[in-house]
Amino acid sequence: MKTRLLLFIALTCCTALSALAQQTAYYESLSEAIHQAKELYEKNKFIAAQEQFAGIAARSEANSATRSEAEFYQALCALKLESGNSKEQMENFLARTPESPYANLGLFELGNARFNSGQYALMLRSWKNLKTAQLTNEEQEKVIYQRGYAYFQTEQYALAEKEFARIKDRNSRLAAPAKYYWAHIAYLNERYDEALATFNQLKDNPAFAPVIPFYMSQIYYKQGEYARVIEFTEPLLKTADKQQLASLSKILANSYFHLQRYPEAIPHFETYFAESKSRQRDENYMLGYCYYVAGRYPEAIAPLEHASKGKDELAQNAYYHLADCYVKTDDKNKARVAFEAASEMDFNPDIKEDALFNFAKITYELSYSPFNETIRAFDKYISLYPNSGRNDAAYDYLVKVYMSTSNYKDAVESIEKIKVKSPAIRKAWQRVTYFRGLELFNNLDYQSAIGYFDQSLANAEQNRELQASALFWKAEAAYRLGDYNQAVAGFNQFLKTPGATSLPEYQSANYNLGYSFFKLKDYNQAAAAFQKYTTGQTGDRGDKLGDAYNRLGDCYFINRDYRNAVKNYEQAYALRTYDADYALFQKAICLGLQREQEQKTSSLRSLLQTFPQSAFTDDALYELGRTYERQNENQIAIGYYNDLLKEHSQSSFQAKALLQLGLIYYNQSNYNQSLDYYKQVVEKYPNSPEAQSALLGIKNNYVEMNNVDAYFAYVNRIGQGATVTVSEQDSLSYLAAEKLVMDRNPQARLQLERYLQQYPEGSFSLNARFYLGESKYASGEFSSALKDFEYVAGKPDNIFTEPALGRAAELEFNAANYSRALTYYERMDNISNTKWNQLRARAGKMRCHYELANYTACLEASQQLLETENLTEELKREANYKLAKSLYLTQNYTQALPLFTELAKDTKSHEGAESKYLLTEILASQNQLNQAENEVMDFISKNTPHQFWLAKSFILLADIYLQKGDDFQAKHTLKSIVENYPEENDGILETAGAKLKHLEDLEKQQQQQQDKPMEININQQ
Repeated sequence: MKTRLLLFIALTCCTALSALAQQTAYYESLSEAIHQAKELYEKNKFIAAQEQFAGIAARSEANSATRSEAEFYQALCALKLESGNSKEQMENFLARTPESPYANLGLFELGNARFNSGQYALMLRSWKNLKTAQLTNEEQEKVIYQRGYAYFQTEQYALAEKEFARIKDRNSRLAAPAKYYWAHIAYLNERYDEALATFNQLKDNPAFAPVIPFYMSQIYYKQGEYARVIEFTEPLLKTADKQQLASLSKILANSYFHLQRYPEAIPHFETYFAESKSRQRDENYMLGYCYYVAGRYPEAIAPLEHASKGKDELAQNAYYHLADCYVKTDDKNKARVAFEAASEMDFNPDIKEDALFNFAKITYELSYSPFNETIRAFDKYISLYPNSGRNDAAYDYLVKVYMSTSNYKDAVESIEKIKVKSPAIRKAWQRVTYFRGLELFNNLDYQSAIGYFDQSLANAEQNRELQASALFWKAEAAYRLGDYNQAVAGFNQFLKTPGATSLPEYQSANYNLGYSFFKLKDYNQAAAAFQKYTTGQTGDRGDKLGDAYNRLGDCYFINRDYRNAVKNYEQAYALRTYDADYALFQKAICLGLQREQEQKTSSLRSLLQTFPQSAFTDDALYELGRTYERQNENQIAIGYYNDLLKEHSQSSFQAKALLQLGLIYYNQSNYNQSLDYYKQVVEKYPNSPEAQSALLGIKNNYVEMNNVDAYFAYVNRIGQGATVTVSEQDSLSYLAAEKLVMDRNPQARLQLERYLQQYPEGSFSLNARFYLGESKYASGEFSSALKDFEYVAGKPDNIFTEPALGRAAELEFNAANYSRALTYYERMDNISNTKWNQLRARAGKMRCHYELANYTACLEASQQLLETENLTEELKREANYKLAKSLYLTQNYTQALPLFTELAKDTKSHEGAESKYLLTEILASQNQLNQAENEVMDFISKNTPHQFWLAKSFILLADIYLQKGDDFQAKHTLKSIVENYPEENDGILETAGAKLKHLEDLEKQQQQQQDKPMEININQQ
């Protein structure tokens, strides 16, 4: 037993000793492995070391010091190898073992790694808890430098300066770069003496020698020691590299510039501009000014244009010298733009004043004043500088402008501001008020035109011809307004005014006077005036002469002087220029009244044969029927009446022709045939005078047929039982009201209303409703008048249908009820018996289609109107405009272009001005930029009163300049609108302002480029 116990103890001891020996060997093996791994690390064999440390960590016990050490070195090797997740490995190690003796070194190395990869903010964060006291002196210095550099790179210059200051004066590897950055910060902070002294210490250091002269030159420049800059910098050019050459050339150029040695500055500026992408405004200004002083004006323009991109004193100076360069190179248009820009800035009052005067002067010389810039500029100059020695010259220029401008509206406003008007100013006032009146007249604003003609006449003594012209057009405006008495007085005064005979209007004065008397129904005076006109028209065979002969014939016709009437109608017909068919028809009527029936019928047949499409063919057929009926040639008469019924279903003579056919057959005892025609009249045209006559004819037929019961049955069926015979009271009541209407008696309306109350379905209710509508219309009661006109228009065709349709269409159109107006105009066109009503109807159709955006239909209506006789110039212009605009809106630009081109010849009219813009827009859209630009320039020269379309063209011109790469002209074209366009609420200023702001924002972005200081990579030192 004892022996076993001793054996057990011995075995146990042996086992323990063996285990102890094995454990000692294990630790000796790890220690050797760590030693070997560290040797690999020290030899920069980081991959092998990393693998060794990984193996050690795997073999070590968890949470052991050995494993912690191995994991640290494993992460450190990853940092040295700059592997993808190296920083994360070290961060994980520090997070797991914050108490590790390697934690501080780990923070240090992590910061180094972040520094080397440019992660300066993260580096500073990593070193926030770094215990620098545990680092070596060299490591501590590195921390200081790298912190300073990180602060520098993150623009925390005050903190960076403190760090660099700690080591810049040490005798160490990092002292020189620290000194460099410290000096650079001092330079940035404008502590030039300190910076210069420190840079001077580094000038022989090979690492910094290439850049130190640059700083020293800059500092001398900043200190204003320009001569020393030149002396110091000129020799450096020979050895400078490309970047240094650009910078040194810039400093030298600036120094020569400040010493006013401009010719010597030019080559250095040119070198700098050739070697550098920097294009600062001040640099461009200096180069441009050097060229300017040297007389090299074409070369000065580009840099001065670039320098002008701003709103400061530099820009004002640049614009001022740029303007002179343009003058010297004979580009006055751009000189005008530059002077205007310089005059709008307040930095230099002398430049402002001189630029304003020159802007006004050149604008006058160029005759360039789309928005009245010339007058406004001189007005502004006189207002701002009332004591200037140039004021007399400014007033002289103003008078010249007033006497030549076509911008009459603004000219009038300018003259009105002058309190004491010299004779020269009053002469100009007479002119501009006359032409402003004419402008308004052409745009159909007759009332306003008269006001300006009166202002012109107030200065009549200045120019007798202008006085006479003002009298004529004032009278014409009165005529257009329906004030015929005023028109008569005006035309008579014109004819007696000295100087009138030399005017082209003199030829038309008696014609217009004749029409004024004609409208007043003073036919004797009208005839006298028309006679004077026709007598004075030797050799003229125009439309107006033909019309005058017709009106002269009308005057004689109304006065029952049929023989003289025939003579004048024959004269009109012989001309074959204007309403020849009317002349022939009226001649026939006169011959009939003279009982020359054969000549009458011959003339009427000639009318039918010569003018088959005439508006008087139905009149002629009816008159032929009546003539042959009176001659008892009833079969011939019946033929003409039937032709009228078949060929002119909408004619107002339908009822009359039916009535006459009923009478002929009654007289022939053909009672059934007679009844058929009479009944058509009653049933198709109830409540008409013809219907009343037809009822009597029906009664007579039934009496002759001995069938009175059939008569009573018929009248009861059609509801005419109570009105078989028109009551005398009905007739007398209406005739009394009608007389008041014809006499234009104010009591007429009351009498008409009383008649309609007593006889709402009276024989003359249709007449009464029409005249009542006319009375309401004249009083401005349009809604109520419309009801009366619609009532009349709703009845079967009658003598009031055409005028009622015309009024109803007009009122609906004015109320913007275009669809209803169109319906009336279309019906009016179909039934019209006169050329004027047909013209009015077709114009109305065109306008309705246009307003309803029925552009295809508007095309057809415009073309139909253009083919209509007696088309006035105003209507012709409107029709061509709506035709062109409809083509444009349906994208038929090629077809629209020639129409717009023709319309655009007269930009005094609204249609012409808009056409000019649309013409330009089409050309621009077709990339015909030069032609589009020329159109805008031509638009400017025409001085249109319609400035909205001119401004739209200016905006388009700015876009054209941008497409051509001329930003300068584009910008100042937009500025011209923003600063001179008078209207504030039509969208022009908003559009131009937005475009101008966009260009100015682009300029600012271009000017925000800054040179960066030269950097030193300390890892290469």
